[in-house]
Amino acid sequence: MVDRDVFRGLRQYFRGPIHQVISYAEILAEDSGITPDSQINCLLSRVIAECESVLRLVIVPPKIERQTADTLLDSVKTRLVGECNHIRLLTEEVVALIPAGSSPTVAQDVEKLERAVGILERNAINLTVAALTGATPVRAPAQVDGASLELPAAPGVGVQRGLVLIVDDDEDNRIILSRRLLADGCEVMLAESGRQALRILRRCPCDLVLLDIMLPEIDGIAVLREIKKSPELQDLPVIMMTADDNLETIVRCVKMGASDYLLKPFNSVLLRARARALLEGKRLRDAEKKREKELKTALAEVEQQRQATQHVLLNILPPMIAEELKNHGAIQPMYFEDVTIVFADIVGFTLSTERLPADELVQHLHKYFSAFDEIVRRYGLEKLKTIGDCYMFAGGLPVRCPSHPVDCVLAALEMLDAAKALGDETVSWDLRIGVHTGPVIAGVVGIHKFAFDIWGDTVNFASRLESCGTAGRINLSASTHSRVKDFFACEKRDKITIREGREVDTYVVGGVSASLLARPDGRIVEAFKARYQTYFSHDVPQFPSVLRLEMLSRVVA
Repeated sequence: MVDRDVFRGLRQYFRGPIHQVISYAEILAEDSGITPDSQINCLLSRVIAECESVLRLVIVPPKIERQTADTLLDSVKTRLVGECNHIRLLTEEVVALIPAGSSPTVAQDVEKLERAVGILERNAINLTVAALTGATPVRAPAQVDGASLELPAAPGVGVQRGLVLIVDDDEDNRIILSRRLLADGCEVMLAESGRQALRILRRCPCDLVLLDIMLPEIDGIAVLREIKKSPELQDLPVIMMTADDNLETIVRCVKMGASDYLLKPFNSVLLRARARALLEGKRLRDAEKKREKELKTALAEVEQQRQATQHVLLNILPPMIAEELKNHGAIQPMYFEDVTIVFADIVGFTLSTERLPADELVQHLHKYFSAFDEIVRRYGLEKLKTIGDCYMFAGGLPVRCPSHPVDCVLAALEMLDAAKALGDETVSWDLRIGVHTGPVIAGVVGIHKFAFDIWGDTVNFASRLESCGTAGRINLSASTHSRVKDFFACEKRDKITIREGREVDTYVVGGVSASLLARPDGRIVEAFKARYQTYFSHDVPQFPSVLRLEMLSRVVA
């Protein structure tokens, strides 16, 4: 016998007695007129808690690898014996505190509780693999419609396992039904009232309920209603049992959700057939639910992985480019006739590499570039790559936008301010920035480690502007200057010579345009935003705080 079979037998061996003790303890607490805060009630609550602890132990036993069945059983037997002994001692205290002259009902409940605790403790003391192996009763004769016959083995149908709850206030009926179902390979639990049945169902997942209609206190119809109202129990198959062949009652039960009904006295062949059919149906539904749950879990994992992959892809490529790659498996080169390219190089980085440990240097670089990433995102621009200590981004691609020269200068101004704010006693880096506007070709090349890149003279000229620039300033080409001069005050610099030997004009950004600063009402920011809206038909993404401070200082002056 493998450990799984041992603990299946362990559950069958203990689950019924445990629930019997719990049920009788609860009935005694509720029906004896004991006040909730009395010592007896406290002791009964402790009995129930101990039983629930034993129930958890037999349902979810400890995992012990590479051990024999006897060793596995020994691992829980000591604890079971100790806890069952404690339950008996608590029960004895309860019995001693029951007032003399209590009602006959209380006396009967106390006797039943003592008997159930005794059975539970004996089961723990006598627990062996052999006892579990022989736990299933031998097939025995049964009464069917007044005749005595040997219970047939139902040829062609295998043993149908399942946990069946029999609810009947007649002890003889409970014994007859349980013997027939045990002989068919089922596990059986017994309840003698509707209230006890509901308690068991809330604690123990049963596979089938045989429910008598005529029950004390809470009748079978009320129990059926409670079962079907519960989200956890509503799919549980229920066979109603009655000695009354009143069709109206039967129809009512079926309409309420009963799976079937049986008339007393029971026909054992019919009982077995209906129980087997419903248990098989329950098994198939449970298997289907398990498959659905596993499928949902698998789909959720696939979706999580897809989103993670999508996130990684969007961190590498612009959304539009990533979508094309995903849909077509390749990216066609694209020509953009009007794009602004920005190179921002860290001044003093080479000196820092000579005096700082590598890990500290990378941490500082990560801090600066992360701040630049956030600035570029806020302005709706596209980070292209970092080349050593140089940060490269662009506006106007892959989504074309007429405001990209102004947006790039605004972002560059904010990056200069961020670089100053991030400086500390260890590093205090400044930026040298070059900006140029013109046509480029964009795309993805190669088959490993995809990267979105751009090529053309515009890129080379922007890089040249950066290298010829001044620390803490933004160096503009003539083409970019012509597009931003209505927004920013720019100062013309000396001409620079490009690779072809030609000399070209360059400009540095000095702040907000003089025409905006000359506003008599001092509402410079509003004037900037209004002009931006007029030129580009949408709102400015962000307005750098450094420009606000500059304008404020000029207004005060």
